[in-house]
Amino acid sequence: MTEPAFDQLLRRLTEAEVEFVLVGGLALNAWGVVRGTKDVDVVVAPDPGNLDRVAEVAVAAHGHIQAGESFLSSQPSIAAQLSGGEQVAIETELGRLDIVQGLDGVPAYDELQARATEADVLGITIAVCSVDDLREMKRATGRIRDLADLEDLDAAGK
Repeated sequence: MTEPAFDQLLRRLTEAEVEFVLVGGLALNAWGVVRGTKDVDVVVAPDPGNLDRVAEVAVAAHGHIQAGESFLSSQPSIAAQLSGGEQVAIETELGRLDIVQGLDGVPAYDELQARATEADVLGITIAVCSVDDLREMKRATGRIRDLADLEDLDAAGK
């Protein structure tokens, strides 16, 4: 894989009318804390049509999911994996797309969407989780990087 092209990944999701809320490192950037990230973390609407659109974007970006010793790379197999409601990491030529629902501390899509705000991220207007939801997800994860992110949000006055 070459350098991540997260802007292109977000643009393709938006153009495909995928319903999603941005969380994770890029959401942190949207709230004024600039740091690098290795993936695009999103929570998507769980309806089958939306999951099909996510899978179509993934396939168009030469995406695959590693499931044990197998690679799932067709639209039906990726959509089926997404329908399980758990975290799914999709490796694409544009970078890693991490569908994070099902993780402890991550609210359901409807809850996140209700509190989300529209923001410009890498030149694309998308739904970004609220700073309160972002803080709660960072606390729930509790990794060193996430605790540092909380301190950075404090320093930024968020």
